[in-house]
Amino acid sequence: MTNVTILGAGAMASAIAVPLAKNGHEIRIWGTEFDKAIIDALKADQPHPTLNVLIKGNFFYENELEVALKDSEVAVFAVLSSAIESIAQKAKPFLTNQIIINVAKGFDNSQTMIEVLEHELPGLQKVTVAGPSIAAEVAQEQRTHVVFASKEKSAAKLCKKIFQTKNYRVEVSNDIIGAEICSALKNIYAIAINIGRNNNHKSALFPQSLAEMAKFVKAFGGKAKTVYGLAGLGDLHVTSQGGRNGMLGQLIAAGKKPSEALAELKEKNITIEGHVATKAAYEIAKSKGLKLPLLEATYLMLYENKQFS
Repeated sequence: MTNVTILGAGAMASAIAVPLAKNGHEIRIWGTEFDKAIIDALKADQPHPTLNVLIKGNFFYENELEVALKDSEVAVFAVLSSAIESIAQKAKPFLTNQIIINVAKGFDNSQTMIEVLEHELPGLQKVTVAGPSIAAEVAQEQRTHVVFASKEKSAAKLCKKIFQTKNYRVEVSNDIIGAEICSALKNIYAIAINIGRNNNHKSALFPQSLAEMAKFVKAFGGKAKTVYGLAGLGDLHVTSQGGRNGMLGQLIAAGKKPSEALAELKEKNITIEGHVATKAAYEIAKSKGLKLPLLEATYLMLYENKQFS
């Protein structure tokens, strides 16, 4: 049995507790200040408000971080990309030799999530989770295939042993930079694909998205193989089919201005990681001299109200 602390209580944070419970591990779920209602529900043995599934484990409020991390062997960061840095800073005093797992997908300015965690928590082994994993399907124990990527392949293999079940299948990779970049870029390109005028147009945008992702990944020393596997192609497919970022593209395709579409989604408490990631990726690509027409068109549409073509 392994003691695993999950930092965050949102949909994906709570969903990944399901395979852990299936394997008999001790689970602690710590909620941020925005997760109080969720922690209240879980403590009362009620279904998770978003997932509508009962989650097993011990549950902690925002002011109980030290207790939640005490004697933990694995710490999972499952918060928004914009919160990774601040949560890492809060957790740092209580982290000693835990393996750090990142579930967040996005950029923090020009850094990937693992780069942020490496800066804030040096010396600890780190693994990132990538690939197509809709939280509700993970929580319902539907078949899911993901990638655990790490520079320390032994850490990824150990985490695979901890998490893998019959229906939560894990591949191991040492291309952590490729996996991280794919996880951030797929949100951007899911927006772009869903702005497509029709199914034929969307189908044309899909391979263009992958080609640009591969170019971006290779510029940072990642592997094209990662882009055309679960972390890239797989995650882009599922995100463009029904993810939150795809919803933004669909609203824009229906005639709403980007600002109007974002406001509508915000009212429904839907966070669009791809919006912020678009600006970061565009600036990174520009600094590297990368010519990525679809990324540029998406940026100009979202941030300068230019026509998407």
